[in-house]
Amino acid sequence: MGRRSPLAHAPRPQTRKRHGICIDDQVKAISGPIVLATDASVAADRIASGYLATTGHAGLRAHLYPRHLARPGVRVLVTELRAVYWGLKRILAAHPGHPVEIRVDNIEALSHLHAWQRGSSGMPEGYDTHLRSQGRTPTLVQLQMIAEYTPGLTFVHEKAHVGHPLNEAADSLAKLGLRCVRGQVAPTELPRLVPLWASGALADHRRRAAV
Repeated sequence: MGRRSPLAHAPRPQTRKRHGICIDDQVKAISGPIVLATDASVAADRIASGYLATTGHAGLRAHLYPRHLARPGVRVLVTELRAVYWGLKRILAAHPGHPVEIRVDNIEALSHLHAWQRGSSGMPEGYDTHLRSQGRTPTLVQLQMIAEYTPGLTFVHEKAHVGHPLNEAADSLAKLGLRCVRGQVAPTELPRLVPLWASGALADHRRRAAV
């Protein structure tokens, strides 16, 4: 987001590792086209995703991910796509029928999204498409249907780590989630940090758009 994290020099709290966290928040939107940025952060046995949209919707998810479920490269890809799903789900519920530009910094994830728009049903290697507990449809199967059947979605590549405020914020939120499930950040800090970082990134995005 063009600034150092407020946690950069903070002492690490002595917190217990958590199995999973989920934070969805909303801050003041900025005018203009709807743009969504998403990102992922992956460790050996934990994954996290983050998203931020110009509608003010922001959030993160992080949880344990058993190593046997997928090789590391696929784990990254799946998590990148899950980040898109969670961000899009909130935006489409709040703004049905509105065009949305989704910025993704993972080329392989972008290829899947474009293929799904063209009607493909192919999934990342090894991704289990069987119904989950209580009959739930797998996340990426839901995303594939959203990509194929929702008009007005544009998936574009956003180069990572070059200072784009929305992308940097999504990256920071994903990393924040990963630090929380590792026990390095207290979960009680998330309701303060998520809107703080989201608001700052949207302000930066608005200033850049006005130039």
